[in-house]
Parts: sequence; C-alpha cells; structure tokens
Amino acid sequence: MLTGKCKQPCNTVRKAFQVKKRSAHPRASHVNSGTSVPHDELPWPDGWPMRDRPVIGNPKLQAETDEDAPITAYGGVMLAADFLRRFGVAKRLDGAVELLKQHNPYHESDHIIAQAMNLYVGGTCLEDMAKLQGDEGVLRMLKACRLPDPTTGGDFLRRFDQASLGELRRVNDGLQDDVWKVIGRKQTGRRKRKRDLAVVDMDGHFKELYGVQKEGADFSRKGQWSYHPLVFSLAGVGETVAVRNRPGNVQSFEGADEEIDCCAPRLHERFRNVLFRGDSDFDRPVVREACERNKAYFAFVSRQWSDRPQMAMKVPDFAWKPYRSKSQRERDAHRARKEVRRRKRKRNNKRRRARQRGYTDLSLVTQWVAEVPYTSPGTDKTYRLVIRKQLLEEECGKPGQRELWQRYRYRWVITNLPRSYNAQEVIDETYQRCDQENFIEQMGSGLAMWRMPVREFDGNCAWLEIARLAWNLGKWLAQLALPDEVVRWEWKRFRLAFVYIAAKVVHRARQVLVRLAGSHRFSAPILEAHVKLQV
Repeated sequence: MLTGKCKQPCNTVRKAFQVKKRSAHPRASHVNSGTSVPHDELPWPDGWPMRDRPVIGNPKLQAETDEDAPITAYGGVMLAADFLRRFGVAKRLDGAVELLKQHNPYHESDHIIAQAMNLYVGGTCLEDMAKLQGDEGVLRMLKACRLPDPTTGGDFLRRFDQASLGELRRVNDGLQDDVWKVIGRKQTGRRKRKRDLAVVDMDGHFKELYGVQKEGADFSRKGQWSYHPLVFSLAGVGETVAVRNRPGNVQSFEGADEEIDCCAPRLHERFRNVLFRGDSDFDRPVVREACERNKAYFAFVSRQWSDRPQMAMKVPDFAWKPYRSKSQRERDAHRARKEVRRRKRKRNNKRRRARQRGYTDLSLVTQWVAEVPYTSPGTDKTYRLVIRKQLLEEECGKPGQRELWQRYRYRWVITNLPRSYNAQEVIDETYQRCDQENFIEQMGSGLAMWRMPVREFDGNCAWLEIARLAWNLGKWLAQLALPDEVVRWEWKRFRLAFVYIAAKVVHRARQVLVRLAGSHRFSAPILEAHVKLQV
C-alpha cells in the first residue's frame, strides 16, 4: 500500500513492504546536549568545602531606575521575533485573514501575533496582554509602537466566522509545511529528500466550562458543561498538527476521519509513511477507512467486544510468545551493564497500606503476545489483531486472612502495519501514544490553550488556532536552532531558559540591538540560535 524497499529481486516473490523504524527522540534531561554546567566551572564559594558561612549572603541592596534604554525581562522574545521575520508570518496572516474593514491602526496580523506572544511569554488570559503592552523592550523587538488592548483582542476573536477561521487554519498549515521543509533539510542533508515516518497521535480533551452562555458547549459523559477539543500531534516532539473544538457531548472519534483527510496529504509531502495512533474510541470503521483511503498506517487500541475472549482462547498455546514491556526491557538492559550497581529495593508503602485496609491488590505476574487475522464486520478488509495476554494475581481480604486468586486479562491492538513490525513492536509502538497525555496537560498548564476566553464558539476556535501557533513556535525554535533536548522540555523550564532573560534593547544606527544579560546561564545558546535563524 505504501512505498518501501523490497529485499528480493523483481523476478521473485516480493516480501512485505518494509517501514524504517523511527529513531528514539532525545529525552528531557539537563545533561543530554551539554546544557549543564561542567563541575569544574561552577562558581564555588571561597574556602569550599571548608566554608564558615552560608552561600547566600543577603547583602543590603540599593535601588534606582535607568531611563537611558528600555530593559525587559523577556529577552528571549528576540528568538520568536527572528522566527516571525524569517518565515514572514505577518505577511501570511494579512494576505489570508480578512476581518477588519479599517485598520485603525491594527491589522489582523497585529492581533494574532500579539495574542500568540502573550501565550508564549506565559500569559494565561487576554488581560495579561497588558504586561506586554507596557514593555518598551518587547515593543522595540517587535518594532511596534503599541500592542492591542485586552478588550480589543476579545473583540477581534468575536469577529471570526467559519470562513475566516478556515483561512487562519490554512495559514497555520502552510507555515508548518514550510518549517517541515527546513527541518527535513537539516535532518536529511538534502533539499527534496523525505523523512521516513511521521507518527501522529490522536486524542480528545474535555475542558470543563464555567460560563453558562458559551456557544457550542454541551454536557459530557461525566455530566460536565464542557467543550471536547480534538488534538492531532506529532509523536516525540509534540508539535500540534491540528486542533479542533467540539461540543462536550461528542465522542472522541467524531470528526477524526475528516481531520485525517486534511492532515494525511500534507504529511505525505514531507514523510514517506504516516502512522496514526489512538485509544480504543478511535477503533471505528470510519477512522480505519480514512487511514486506508489516504494510504496511511494505523495502530489503535482495540475495543473489548463480547466475542473477543473466546477468540483469544482459540489461539493455540504455541502461538503465544513471552512479552515484556519496553520499560522492563530497558531496565533489564541497564542492570546488565557491569558498571551499574543495583540499589536495595525499598518498601512499597502503597501496597502495604492497601493490604492493611483489606483492599483488593492486583499484581501483574507475566505477559504473552499473539497475533490473529481479523476481518471487520460488514467489510472484506482483513487487519492484524495483536492480543496481549496478562496473568494477574488478585489478593483480597483482611490482614491474616487474605486470599490469592489468579485470572487472565486481555488487551487488543488492531493495525495494518506491515509484517516488518512483529507483534511485540506493534504493542510497543501503539502504547507510546500515551505520551500525548503529557503534551495535552502542558497545553493547559503551560500555555493556557484551553482557556476559551470568549462566548462565541468560532472565537474560541480561533483562540485554539492562535494557541497552536504559540505552542508550535516553541517546538519549531527547539528543532531549528536550540539543543535537541529542548523539544521535550516543559514550558516552565523552556521559559526560564530561553524567554525570561534580562535584556536592554537599544536603537543604534537604524538597527535594534538586544544586549542580553551575560550572567544568564543560557545566554550563549540564545545567541547561537539567533545566528542560526538569520537568513
């Protein structure tokens, strides 16, 4: 179905298409790419380690103001401004989005960029735009005489309709395509060479609302008055491919097939193969058919139908293969190294307390994995159904009288991945989708994407698109110019390192000079990133 390299000559029977496994992305750590301070360069106090006073001295301070040049706490906005200039974001927005009949004085790009910058520096609502509005250093870096008021920003969101919202989405998609082109050139070393595999995670997120007049809101399955946005993101980096707002009463899979039809052609232009992953609610014929229609792979946690346990019992014993999770295998490989010294295992206080109170305690003993062909009812399509069989020990009762039982539990994965992925690799690849929950949590706690600031449904959809631009801006900067590990950082850590840096912004000889605080730990990487973003 999808392109791949064949290992046999053309005149022999061809094997199944091969898909190159994607390499592991660098994990979030302060030592991965050299961002930690070497031990011999740390500023130790005099007489260390035999010091006779604390490191913190608490001297008496004197305060004064400097009116020569504006000083800002958001010196890292320089990198965002470099990105906006390099990719012509303002010109793209003004050429597509038309909401204002008169520009007195703001254009559409002014409102969108101002709100995106508000979220980028840590604003949590429209009212926080006032802190950038009064920051002369940020105004100079953006070359703006002033920024829109919070009330004007809310009025701008209320003007959106479906047509203008579609134009804003197309601008975001086009900008993302151009950034992918640059990132692909950086990774592959060739201008037109495609990257191997794009893994897209799909999931919904319930956002409980407190405003009773929110348009398009409805009661969720938990009885909460809410929205239910649908999020598509690239695995590993967390870059948002699409985000759509929906009423709270819809199911997670609703509208996913339409989004696959929109996203898959864009992804195929930059990647050889595309894989969509999701939980059991996405195991629907319409979603699977959308993946097949767009020549993409899928791997979904399958639903627990009533006939599934009987299907698993019919699998012969020789077909079951022992299975250990990826984390267990990595842990065993780490312990097998000679230089690793095993620590003494500490007491499990949670289990001890559960047993004291007579709670039921489930523990996983071992696992097996097998695979059977599966034909979806009503169709002639046959897929791979991977079964994971788990042996559980169930311990219940009061202390001293606890009973031990054993039972089996089954987990299911349905996929059309080629045979180059064995059953164990299919399980590993499918359940890595759980990492998207971390990104969705950061979209709320780190970026305030789920704020939904206005009453109008289309206005809140526009807010999500603007927040998508701000979210991706941090991911794009990490992939284009910053150390590789930064793409996995949480937003709090990212801002402390690359946004919150004291800087003096000076006009000099028709140029805007940004003087960063040399004492900042990441001032050198910021300057290097600034050079990389220049064209």
